Amino acid sequence: MSQDRQTLLKVPLTVTGVPDDVRIVSEPVGQLTVSLSGKGSDLRKSGRRWGKHVIHISHDAFSHRQGRASLSTQRLRDSIAVLLPPSVTIRQVEPDSLVYQYVSQRTMMLPVEFTGDVESQDQFFLERIEFNPDSIRVSVLASDTMAHHVVADVRSVTLSADTLVSTVAVKRVPGVLMGADRVQMTVVAQQYTEKSLDVPVTGINFPHNVTLKSFPSKVPVSVWVKMSEYDRIRANDFQVVVDYNEIAGRNSSKAALRILTQPANVRNVRLQTRTVDYLMETNVE
Repeated sequence: MSQDRQTLLKVPLTVTGVPDDVRIVSEPVGQLTVSLSGKGSDLRKSGRRWGKHVIHISHDAFSHRQGRASLSTQRLRDSIAVLLPPSVTIRQVEPDSLVYQYVSQRTMMLPVEFTGDVESQDQFFLERIEFNPDSIRVSVLASDTMAHHVVADVRSVTLSADTLVSTVAVKRVPGVLMGADRVQMTVVAQQYTEKSLDVPVTGINFPHNVTLKSFPSKVPVSVWVKMSEYDRIRANDFQVVVDYNEIAGRNSSKAALRILTQPANVRNVRLQTRTVDYLMETNVE
């Protein structure tokens, strides 16, 4: 152990301080091979000591030119030598330089989108789909002018409960770095049921001295309503009308009906009766 010997020391290294707008596309080597000479006992100590150390090299310490960063390993000798016994000599460091390629990039926040299919069971209807986080930071090449999207990797959702919560992956896009690989998706649905209402028929655009008389005076309207709001939906929330402009000057005794107003929270509104018999009464002043 007291005789002069030679050995190879593997020194791990890492690049630090890389700015957010820089993406390394060709990594530098992850370790240096250092050739040492010295007494056997000191070389053994050196190996044990360096087994617990990593050389951290700042991105700014490299020379930069057109997306290429380079650094001579000769500049790293002092960083290695400081942890070696004085009797140990550095003979050679390989490779002789550290090189990596990088590109400039831009970052942005994009909302997470759902583009899959929605399938319903047991009369459930989709209310909304929420994501947490609802937006993800993405990084693209500064020269990239394409419009990008963050899309949940979900082909379809089957509605079978009021609320479905799951963790889903985000679709990978070549050349785009995502700030998150997965998001929490919450699917909010409501179960609907059918309801029938007798809604009065009213006239619109009639002269002030002309009154509509329809037969029948009320017509059935069927709608899909949320089960939780079944009792809140009433006939006076709808307006079924005959338009004077559509019957004036015609000899037909039938008038077409249409729904003029309806609540926003109902679905599949349908008139069970499309026409009514009618009379127009003129009031003489």
